[in-house]
Amino acid sequence: MTVLEAIRKHAKGWLAKVILALIAITFALFGMDSYMNGDTRGGVVAEVGDVGISREELTREIQAQSDRMREALGPAFDPAVTETANFRKQVLDSLVERKALLQNAQKLKFLAPDAYIASVLAQIPAFQQDGKFSQQRYEAVLRQNGRTPAQFENELRQAFMLEAITSPVSLAAFPSGTSLAQIARLVAQQREVAWVDLPVSAVASQIQVTPADVERYYTANKDEFTEPEQIRAEYLVLDMASVAAGIAVSEQAVTDYYASHAAQFGQPEQRSASHILIAADKNADAASRAKAKAKAAELAQTLQKNPQRFAELARTQSQDPGSAAQDGSLGSFGRGMMVKSFEDAVFSMKPNEIRGPVESDFGYHIIRLDGIQAAQTAPLAEVRAAVVSELRKQQAQKAFADLADSFSNLVYENAQSLQPAAAAAKLTVQQSGWMAAKTAPPPFNHAALSAALFSPESVKSRQNTEAIEVQPGTLVAARVAEYRPARLRPLTEVSQAIETRLRTEQSMRLLEQKAEATLKALAKGDEAGLNWSAFQIVGRQPSAVLDAAGAKAVFRVSTEKLPAYTGFARPDGSYRIVRVSRVLDAPALDPMLLSSIEAGVTQAQQRADMKAMAALITAGQKVKIQPNAIEGR
Repeated sequence: MTVLEAIRKHAKGWLAKVILALIAITFALFGMDSYMNGDTRGGVVAEVGDVGISREELTREIQAQSDRMREALGPAFDPAVTETANFRKQVLDSLVERKALLQNAQKLKFLAPDAYIASVLAQIPAFQQDGKFSQQRYEAVLRQNGRTPAQFENELRQAFMLEAITSPVSLAAFPSGTSLAQIARLVAQQREVAWVDLPVSAVASQIQVTPADVERYYTANKDEFTEPEQIRAEYLVLDMASVAAGIAVSEQAVTDYYASHAAQFGQPEQRSASHILIAADKNADAASRAKAKAKAAELAQTLQKNPQRFAELARTQSQDPGSAAQDGSLGSFGRGMMVKSFEDAVFSMKPNEIRGPVESDFGYHIIRLDGIQAAQTAPLAEVRAAVVSELRKQQAQKAFADLADSFSNLVYENAQSLQPAAAAAKLTVQQSGWMAAKTAPPPFNHAALSAALFSPESVKSRQNTEAIEVQPGTLVAARVAEYRPARLRPLTEVSQAIETRLRTEQSMRLLEQKAEATLKALAKGDEAGLNWSAFQIVGRQPSAVLDAAGAKAVFRVSTEKLPAYTGFARPDGSYRIVRVSRVLDAPALDPMLLSSIEAGVTQAQQRADMKAMAALITAGQKVKIQPNAIEGR
């Protein structure tokens, strides 16, 4: 029970974030059946105990992780990274570990009871209406995201199982105070530096690149100058948005929906109140609670005679520090935002009425109702666009399944053209630009669509691919319109670029050699001919003086003997030699820096401990991975 209690204590943090992410972003997790039993389609690429991982499941997970990386990195995202065998292996390894953890959790009977799942669902704002859980809203939100209650609840159970098996390890991680202080001192340390730059011009006369050098490089690196095969595609996209755009919504439907969902378009009744709290823990003994109640009753009697003293007594007697500083004011709130006994009292009172003592788990309250804001409903004219959008979405969801079947059939039955499917679905055939498989833009960067479109059969036949779901509620079918085979660019086309590269590489080598000779001379005390800059104090953060490489060099050099010398190559091709003359330690540790370092070190330790635990549990399972598991996209 200790583990389960710890999990429940932390569920509002980690688990709630997972649940909200599931709803708000992509519902990226698969159902429990998918993880625990595997997917029998697409061929099994790995087995963990009695559970299989199918190629289709691996492909989905590769795509999901690629999408998450693209979203996190933005313009810095490099699609080529997700095309590597190493990336696919990492994804497969994570799936293997996840299945091993889930099987271990199942073996230990870490299973979420129905009452727990119900309590979690009740706390999710997306499923609430007027502050309370709504079964109708719950089902509607899931339906909009292509899920069923059974699927989503299985996902919650899976999240619970993973948290149950991993939380004891993550909660046990704590760093050494001595280590944290040492790291903080190193991070806060500054150094006094001066520098001198060796420009590219210092070695320019020594650079020699001949036509033979260029040809030799070209011959040895033909892959670098080979353009991959490229295609230009015709394609159709059938999604909820396009279906919804073609749906006409009648005025009567708008009026009916508005009338039946009035609460959705307004603000429920709000009440503002103030209180004085005499605290008493719900688990306190009877005598303690009786004493608190008596004090609250005495205050209530005083206020019945002198209600104008409420603010004064709230400031001096209330044991709720937050509201006491505000003369007892709790501001405005609606139903479902306060504990039941307090809420029942407030919503049965008249303005300026004082009532108490009212008992709750926190103690005894004397309450004053300060005001009532009646429920308000926005006029239909203000919310008409939202109503139309919602009705279109609902009708689109119903129509999409039928349209998707028809779309898929027409794409298949008319393999040489997308026009019949386009006409039936009222879509326009779109044209892509020239693209290669590894750098294809959306939606062609979807693993399954890319594999189908760039396959030798599609290139040769120019037939439609099947309709492929690239994300929930979005189908894409495509065909190759034009094809360019891979091409080795001729030497005449790339010789200038090769010569530039070789000159740059020679320049860097010569400058490094010159810098090494200079550093050796400096170590012997010879500074002749060097024009040092003015001294500056620098920290570990990159700056105009020191970029990331420079900061690393300056703070890596040993300072046992000063001055110390180091150097680094700069982005403009020059080489900067730095003299470190002083080390300045921080006079005191910054509490905020120490706290930040503690959080980072704790997270790193948790990740390492979790990785070790996952590896240990996985090692206890019979894992079999097929030789061709990570082949292909």
